[in-house]
Amino acid sequence: MSNGWHRMARALGHPDYRRYFFAQLPLLIGTWIHLIAMGWLMWRLNGSPWLVGLLAVCELGPIFLLSPIAGTVIDRVNLRKLLIVLQASFIVLVGLLAFATFAEVISVGILLMASLGIGILTTFDIPARQVLVAELVETDDLRNAITLNSILFNLARLIGPAVGGAVIAFFGEEWCFLLKALSLVPMLAVLLRMTLPPRRAADRHFFSDMRQGFAFVRSHAEVARLLFLVGACSFCSVPYFYFLPVLAQEMLQQDADAAGVLMSLTGLGAILAAGLLTARDRFDQLWFWPAWSAVFLGCSLIGMGFSSSYHITAFLAVPLGFANLSQSLSSNILLQHLAPRGLRGRVFG
Repeated sequence: MSNGWHRMARALGHPDYRRYFFAQLPLLIGTWIHLIAMGWLMWRLNGSPWLVGLLAVCELGPIFLLSPIAGTVIDRVNLRKLLIVLQASFIVLVGLLAFATFAEVISVGILLMASLGIGILTTFDIPARQVLVAELVETDDLRNAITLNSILFNLARLIGPAVGGAVIAFFGEEWCFLLKALSLVPMLAVLLRMTLPPRRAADRHFFSDMRQGFAFVRSHAEVARLLFLVGACSFCSVPYFYFLPVLAQEMLQQDADAAGVLMSLTGLGAILAAGLLTARDRFDQLWFWPAWSAVFLGCSLIGMGFSSSYHITAFLAVPLGFANLSQSLSSNILLQHLAPRGLRGRVFG
């Protein structure tokens, strides 16, 4: 039993990664609380599915447009200092959003601007944290660290939306935003005391570095196929989480609590997928997962689209979470191993 646990959690033997890992728990729970609060607040303010979609565009649009720039920046700058600036900026922005909601001056325009700002920060934050994991552990422990991160991410998805739905129902969205701001503090504290190995100073022009990233993807067919598949699956599945308020109230006649439960059930399916992938030690076994998980993901989404029953939708949320995580996690592990250290920011961007 102890050998099995050591094998599953060996990346935690690296002190900096261990502190980073545990600091992620409140941050990720706060992220899911924040996500469900943003969608529900927009729905309450306006009741327009179009504006809920626009909210998603404001947060996800910068990721689509700015990711090549973000990836190049990540490969050129001090990663720790960049992440410190990003976490501090998140705290300020979400804190202002909480203040506006508490003061009852929140509006559709403020919500959209806050979502746009969060989207810009997230464009740099997601690939930077993916690259950071590879900096904190040895190469042999990298896959284990990625899997542990995914388990933690989806454990938070299991807990956070249900907590967020309850907080919205009993106290209001403003408390969700306050919880999100507070959840960022432990991560900021960990980053402030973290040490990373020195990186080679950038000796090329910024746009030359960016072109080098695109050239690497073009010349490696496996990397290009994985990135295309991840992009297609994200394009089809991510809107589910943003449109949950519309799905719960309009199609299923449910409230914020039910929306939180649906999101939590996707987290349950994802944890099952992460556990299964953890047991697959051979690298060559991972190539099976991205394509077949994409097919499974599409079938789950089609079933949800035709369902008008809360119980059927809740049942389908588990395989949706399983397929979504198995596709993204297997692709993430493969990309981490295929991309050279100096190009990981650009590849993940």
